[in-house]
Amino acid sequence: MTFAGYEIEYSMSDRKRKPLLTEDTWNSTEEEVQSELQSFIDEFGAFTPEWFVDIKFHLLRESGLTKDSRDEFCRLSIYASLCPKCDFLYVAKKCLLWLRLFRINSRIVERAPPCIQKAFKNNAIKIVADFLVVANLIDPPFYKARSAPWCKTLRGWDYCTPDEYCGAMERENTLEYSAARERVKRSRDLPSE
Repeated sequence: MTFAGYEIEYSMSDRKRKPLLTEDTWNSTEEEVQSELQSFIDEFGAFTPEWFVDIKFHLLRESGLTKDSRDEFCRLSIYASLCPKCDFLYVAKKCLLWLRLFRINSRIVERAPPCIQKAFKNNAIKIVADFLVVANLIDPPFYKARSAPWCKTLRGWDYCTPDEYCGAMERENTLEYSAARERVKRSRDLPSE
């Protein structure tokens, strides 16, 4: 690829490489498994790796999934963009994409409301990701966040630790925190008469 007259070479890790299924574990090629998974989704509307392998047992050499065969299957699902139909999408350690959410940089969370910071410290990564996705700070693949967590909900989960900026929020929506913070800081900077 060229940009401003310079040749840019991407490393293999930057390219979207097709995942390989090992012959030791799978009876089928990547294309066959991907095709079978798509037809499975068309028929049932959703899948989990275990449910898929239980029904399509002939695709796997062994009975049941091992960690390696599951990871290979999930990489293929990610590559084929079929994860939104997986019932385990971003559910605890069953999902490879879940681990990617844990790579959220703590510097991004520093300016988040204190409840989001506490959720981050407690590894409640789905709450943190909901907030960051809706605030357009991260864009994980296949994420379905529709709204940021509300203060009332976070209070119920014992994450609420209000600070001075929380008191200046007009509504109990965590997305209001940044605006409240700016208002408080500007009011401090105004010269007193």
